[in-house]
Amino acid sequence: MAGISSVQQIVATIRAEMSSRVGNSDRRGPAMAEKPAPRTRPAQASARMSGLLLQRVAALDQADPERGRKAFRIFLESVLLAEFGEALINDPAFYAMVDQVQLTMEDDPQIAGAIAQAAESLCGDGRKNY
Repeated sequence: MAGISSVQQIVATIRAEMSSRVGNSDRRGPAMAEKPAPRTRPAQASARMSGLLLQRVAALDQADPERGRKAFRIFLESVLLAEFGEALINDPAFYAMVDQVQLTMEDDPQIAGAIAQAAESLCGDGRKNY
């Protein structure tokens, strides 16, 4: 997995981006609805999401030139689901939001470097596929 400082930087960036979107938008769709109360304890939910994250990344084709980008997207989805509630997994607007957040992050050169590092760590094979 990516180093703690890289992950913390990325999560902080995601939170800042989402906070600005929530604060600046009166047209919030279902994906931006209030976060529901979690059904499981945070440690259990975190462990389950982490396991699912690793399974999904492992399932990516190692020969895929977009593997790193896809691995980071899986990570991004898991962070946003943990932050806003797992119920969003069935909301099509959630995936549009993930697309926009990922594109916004990729457009920032400083964040893009952290993303590339995280993607490399997620893929665990030392190749830069981002």
